[in-house]
Amino acid sequence: MRACLWGLLLVLPLSAQHGRYESESKHPFIGQPEAIAAGAKLYGRSCAGCHGPDGSGGRGPNLVRRPMWHPLSDEKIFTTIRNGLPGADMPATNLTDDETWQLVAFLHALIGPAAENPPPGDAVAGAEVFWGKKAGCSGCHAIHGKGGRIGPDLTNIGGLRPMAVIRESVLEPGKELFLLGRELVTVKMKNGSTLRGSARNRDNYSLQLIDRDGKLHLISMRDVAELEIQERSAMPDDYAKRLSSQELENLFAFLARQSLRDHAPEGE
Repeated sequence: MRACLWGLLLVLPLSAQHGRYESESKHPFIGQPEAIAAGAKLYGRSCAGCHGPDGSGGRGPNLVRRPMWHPLSDEKIFTTIRNGLPGADMPATNLTDDETWQLVAFLHALIGPAAENPPPGDAVAGAEVFWGKKAGCSGCHAIHGKGGRIGPDLTNIGGLRPMAVIRESVLEPGKELFLLGRELVTVKMKNGSTLRGSARNRDNYSLQLIDRDGKLHLISMRDVAELEIQERSAMPDDYAKRLSSQELENLFAFLARQSLRDHAPEGE
């Protein structure tokens, strides 16, 4: 199989349900460890050359990030893999039905919410990492109302984001930043005051800023004397050094299980 899932997710319609499937598939291979493992081998042999071993893209599009703004359907993915996309570098395949569904099962696990396929690790120990001083995650992020406010709320992070995106946001926060009005900024006001924090919804007319205390400031750009923008995330970029590999594994296990579909997150 000359596999390039080129344009696989480009053909799917927009939806407000970011990162979710259009409908939950009932095929028995979805979520089945044996099918996912078989699909991983097929992907590594035939698809990774275009889409990268982790789905982050290359000659073909990034498969992990696109579902964050396009809904998915396992049946549509199945059809696209089997039939290809005319006019794109995405040929039809000669896989059997079972092989195609194994590949779909792997992609579902790869690009679906982390809570559906949580990684190995001790989630309870990961909670200690999250709330502890060494990582300092809770200084900026809240879960179920507990924690800081300067960073995004992580109450439903595992229910919304694929594991690959969660992992990247911790280890490589500067990679493909979601800045676009979410940068670290220093604002010098015309009245002489200075505000520092994380930007929200910045445009030519207004700026929302969350300071280190979690207070939201609504600022008109007419009142700004000088705006300094740092082209980096407020997220520290040294967690690969700050935390051991086991601590990171446990932290990811904890974050993956933060989902509003669950009754209570582990470690709380």
